[in-house]
Amino acid sequence: MKEIKNIEAVRHRGRIFYIIEAALEYFISLCVTSTFLTALLNEMQVSTAHQGIISSIASLACCIQLVAVFGVKKSYPCKRWVSILNLVNQLLFCLLYLIPLTSFRQELKIVLFVGMLFSAYFCQHYLTPSRTQWHMENVDDNKRGIFTANKEIVSLVGGMIFSQCAGIMLDHFKAKGDTRTCFVIFAVTIALLSLLHLISMIGIHEIKPTREIPKKTFGEILRTVFGNKQLRLVLLFDALFAISLVPGHFSTVYLTRTMGFSYTYITLIGIFHSAFRAIVSRFLGRYADKRSWTAMLKLCLLVSAGGYVVFAFCAPGSFGWLLYPIYSLAYAFSMGGTNSARINLCLDYVSHEDRRYILGVKNAFSGIVDFCVTLLVSLAVEAIESNGNMIFGFHIYPQQLLFFANALLLLSLTFFFLPKLKKKKSQTV
Repeated sequence: MKEIKNIEAVRHRGRIFYIIEAALEYFISLCVTSTFLTALLNEMQVSTAHQGIISSIASLACCIQLVAVFGVKKSYPCKRWVSILNLVNQLLFCLLYLIPLTSFRQELKIVLFVGMLFSAYFCQHYLTPSRTQWHMENVDDNKRGIFTANKEIVSLVGGMIFSQCAGIMLDHFKAKGDTRTCFVIFAVTIALLSLLHLISMIGIHEIKPTREIPKKTFGEILRTVFGNKQLRLVLLFDALFAISLVPGHFSTVYLTRTMGFSYTYITLIGIFHSAFRAIVSRFLGRYADKRSWTAMLKLCLLVSAGGYVVFAFCAPGSFGWLLYPIYSLAYAFSMGGTNSARINLCLDYVSHEDRRYILGVKNAFSGIVDFCVTLLVSLAVEAIESNGNMIFGFHIYPQQLLFFANALLLLSLTFFFLPKLKKKKSQTV
């Protein structure tokens, strides 16, 4: 009995450090995505279409998780190499902010930026399957919904303060014409957060498996992943959902360049986004635990589709300043559940020892689909912009068209695809 209590105490401490680790990682992620990635690319005068492609590099790098599934020989122990590689990944993010400060030609800067960004995500995605399995072993299966909700709340509340301060600072230095100093501050901030993140990962206990998990062959992995009809449907759903994220790669540059929104305004809306997401995440987590991840996804996709329709009406001269916050809140509601659902929906259909395989295959498949679709969409965006944003005689921005098409995709997934999945509740495997 005493030994059981000690194990539970270790797992409890591991969950606390897991929550801290997730928050710190989220802060670093904020610095290299969305608004702040756009600021870096704007500084290097990268076009809208190319910004969309560069923003989707993280999705392409997801295919590295497939390499990790076959390349990592043992699922235990992994704490040491995962922690070291994670530090390398985050320090590469830090160096991104120094590239615009160099005197290199624009083309060389962009090549270096893309190469370093891909290298950073290569490291991140290679370690993700092992890290996820290591961390999630500290969480009870029948409490995954509420735990992931609590973890998200801490990250989002901290992220609200962090992103708003960063946005104000970015606008301040931009107004002074001194973005170079701002980029140095960002680089130092990421470096410090990386060290704190390493400390938090060290605090997460790695639970030794009760039995040695044999390494699966390529054929066995394929049978595990694709031999289950429901699992095949989950993978297909995840890939289709990944397509719905593509318009987001082109949205921030649209808001800053076309709509003329300041970084401060965008990050301020981001605060309301994060606050609302934090509020609904516990509700959605409990809803998933009581009903199913599929039922929760249906609710999230419907709300998100409504938000995409609202964004489709955002244009210069309209009430974009009012419509964008409405879209942001709808999207926040959706993200309060879809992120955790995309992971946990897979975990419902596999044993503990197969989790690393399914997560790696899922993320790789969806990432490749996301990147390929982004390439095609970027060509359409460039063609529409070069034609003066005219389509069949109507003046419409490509982002408006993308978001309306996205709403139709999500409605199709809600009413025609998700009903094919069994409503299976989370349970101890």
